Amino acid sequence: MRMPFRANSALFILGLVTKVTALVGWPGGGTLVNGNAVQFDRETWERNLAHPNATGSFPVTGFDISQRWPSQQEDGWTLSVNVSSDIPDSQTMNPSNATGQTFTGTSIFLTAPNDIQATFTNQSAIDDTTWKICVAVIPNGPQEDQSATNNGTCGFLSSQCISDLQSAYANKFSRSQDCYGSPPSTPSSCGSSINTANFQVQQLPLKSVNGTEVFVTASEGHNAGDQTAWNNSTRQVWPVLTLWGWNTRAQAPEGSTPQVRLSCIRASSVEPGSGSPSAGSAIRGSVMVVLGAASLAITYVSF
Repeated sequence: MRMPFRANSALFILGLVTKVTALVGWPGGGTLVNGNAVQFDRETWERNLAHPNATGSFPVTGFDISQRWPSQQEDGWTLSVNVSSDIPDSQTMNPSNATGQTFTGTSIFLTAPNDIQATFTNQSAIDDTTWKICVAVIPNGPQEDQSATNNGTCGFLSSQCISDLQSAYANKFSRSQDCYGSPPSTPSSCGSSINTANFQVQQLPLKSVNGTEVFVTASEGHNAGDQTAWNNSTRQVWPVLTLWGWNTRAQAPEGSTPQVRLSCIRASSVEPGSGSPSAGSAIRGSVMVVLGAASLAITYVSF
């Protein structure tokens, strides 16, 4: 069912788009809606991205957040990205403006192991948790050749830059406050490789560890089958910082430091026959991501 959408609302949103790169997410929170994805409601977006033309899934070492902070590390977490081509503009929230063009959409997810997902289907586990997870998505990562090997590492950044980025975010969110506010300054060791002013950061609702997208974006409108939009989306590298911290219930000792990890993900696995809008196989995404750096783009989530 489409969300109500009035003409004056459309004009207001379009006015904001010219000023910021991201808007407050869909109702329910937890997802940062970026670019032309703002023209779609959640149900329509998820229906299209559930049948991606290209995917990528990369392991992340996380923690057993079903236990009190701090807990042991736990494998089985994944960062994932889905790309779907040729999403018709007739499916936007304002289909009367459709011109026959399409969009190429991208969703990013952070997904927990199955046992942790099961824990956080219980509202009491969410209410009592001592954990917080912050995610920062870097939208201005480079593009790689589609044949390039991608194992989740960030080869375009120096080891010093990666270390300094992780430290900057650990210091920024080192206490029990929620994950919002302006990002830290770009470390000098990163040079012009990235610009933290373009980061989006968000606190992950723990109910979203079941594979609810944390970040979505869409290309500019284009003709169906446009290879430029498709190539750009499948070559795009998305650096993602994941921070494992605590909230006030943890009563963390003074001087405690959150764990931060940088991963670079890309939709490097193209589904057979892709290139047409319905070619992808039905793969359900897993994912997460983030708080807008711009004040209008902040989604506040409390544990």
